[in-house]
Amino acid sequence: MISIIICSRYSDISEELEKNIQDTIDFEYELVVINNSDNRYSIFSAYNEGVRRAKGDILCFMHEDILYHTQGWGIKVIEHFQDIKVGLIGVVGGHYLPDCPASWWSTECRSGVILQGICENKQEYYYKNENWIRYRENLSNSISVVTVDGLWFSIPKKLFEKIRFDELTFSGFHCYDLDICMQIHKLGLDIHVIFDVLIEHFSGGNHDQNLIKQREVFFEKWTHSLPIIKGIELSKIEIEDRRFFVDSLHSLTKEYWRSQDEINRILNSKAYRLGKFILKPFSLIRHKWVQIFGDSQ
Repeated sequence: MISIIICSRYSDISEELEKNIQDTIDFEYELVVINNSDNRYSIFSAYNEGVRRAKGDILCFMHEDILYHTQGWGIKVIEHFQDIKVGLIGVVGGHYLPDCPASWWSTECRSGVILQGICENKQEYYYKNENWIRYRENLSNSISVVTVDGLWFSIPKKLFEKIRFDELTFSGFHCYDLDICMQIHKLGLDIHVIFDVLIEHFSGGNHDQNLIKQREVFFEKWTHSLPIIKGIELSKIEIEDRRFFVDSLHSLTKEYWRSQDEINRILNSKAYRLGKFILKPFSLIRHKWVQIFGDSQ
């Protein structure tokens, strides 16, 4: 049986998603929905609770903003785990993690196929087919990677006798996928991106300030195991170039959030609020002047 574990922002998942799973999995399954409507759990603690409740031999961890486009995907999941060397499968992932805080996608060493939805406003989505199969060889249904994206991945339950989502080191909703993948590697098992399950994902993720902080926590925990490359070969120059790029990107992003914090600190300061109060009459006078005489600028 496959246990499908979902950390939900609501008391339950949508009827559309539940029906989609029922109509496409074609295999015995159970739903394990962790109600996180009160923000009681981090993604780490929610998934650990899901593991405790699950009765299946295969645990499928998934976001609630996806839909399946492959009929019989449950059978395909079981088939991939017939290879006893495989400890985790996902649908998109990266082949290289450098020895610095980084996201797997920024290295540009990626594989996978996914229908990615991106929200332009509150009503509409446009879709693009993320098709990263330039490393795929011999029309295989899978390829070895370092890490997968957390939107969807599956792990045999028996491995949780030796691994767990690290809710002691991490917090929030970032880096759980990176960390659990590194734990799988530490067991000497392979991680595969599979090409025979197509998923539609309705968001681009939350690239907030906590993501930057959790990447640094991840790097501190696993620094002695990095860099790591799986499924491809990179020259020394390629490794150095990609590392320089992702390290620079991390530094720039970190600086951006630091400046945002400083701006917010100023805007919330007593001095700024006092200044706005003092200058308010002059602002009203200027507004009235513009109404009568027009803007001189």
